Amino acid sequence: MCAPSGCRSLSAVGGPSGYALQVNIRGRLTRLLGGAEDVTPSYTHEFAAQAPNLQQTLDIFLDQWITAFPDDLDVEAGWVNHFDPAVDTRVPWADGVIPDGLRGKSILELGPFEGYHTAMFQEFGAKSVTSVEASRTAYLKCLVVKEMLGLDAEILYGDVPSFLAASDESFDVVWASGILYHQANPVDFLEAVASRGDYVFLHTHFYDAPTMSTLGIHARFNSDGDEIVEWHSRSMVLHRYEYETDTSQGVFAGGPRSYAMWMEKDDIEFIVREMGFSRIEFGVVDYDNPTGPGMFLLAARDS
Repeated sequence: MCAPSGCRSLSAVGGPSGYALQVNIRGRLTRLLGGAEDVTPSYTHEFAAQAPNLQQTLDIFLDQWITAFPDDLDVEAGWVNHFDPAVDTRVPWADGVIPDGLRGKSILELGPFEGYHTAMFQEFGAKSVTSVEASRTAYLKCLVVKEMLGLDAEILYGDVPSFLAASDESFDVVWASGILYHQANPVDFLEAVASRGDYVFLHTHFYDAPTMSTLGIHARFNSDGDEIVEWHSRSMVLHRYEYETDTSQGVFAGGPRSYAMWMEKDDIEFIVREMGFSRIEFGVVDYDNPTGPGMFLLAARDS
């Protein structure tokens, strides 16, 4: 370490200070861009104004939550009570269908969104939970939920199809809720999902031509973009769905592209059965959902 009298700043020996370097770079960019543009960095550093508390933590994503949190936390966020098993019945339903329930099971959760099912898995006694989320905002929200509720889960940030392609790890349960109908290649995705677990939970919208004509969302389907794919000697039509909202971050609950391909119900069931799941139990099949026909099911691999 040098003595105080012998130490000089970087700028004092001919190098730029941090501020001078910023001005220098800004000037160069301005000249490259034609001289008039404001090239001030668009990001800002934000700091907490209060001692640590749950509401302040949730407000990192102010007005970006869809999910309401349990009443005992006394916080305000979204409006859908996904943490309440009496309202969001998917996890308790699956726990009742699996012969010995979710207790002691390893679970791969694809697209946890805001972490409400991640929390329920712990409540129902899962041995381990690995959750993979591709949305940056949703991933960070899940980390907030994990910290707030003290969840023992591994939450990973990455593209879900790429994760499935890169790993051959198997799980007791693969949980794919609200993700299939956001895929551009749903057939390959569903095949990959069905190859990873002994049980597969699937909650998805599907395309049904007679129903679509009666729903407001029919205008989002672009038949010119439909595709026909062959899988195991079966021809399947994939129906192109165009998102109409900002797909960047915030409260958007969609996929990474501006479109997705919806499958038909019979084709979904065909793939699941062909992948070795002859036992399929449907919890809901709803043709009247205003956001599109939907269903959830649990499939058990043949022993």
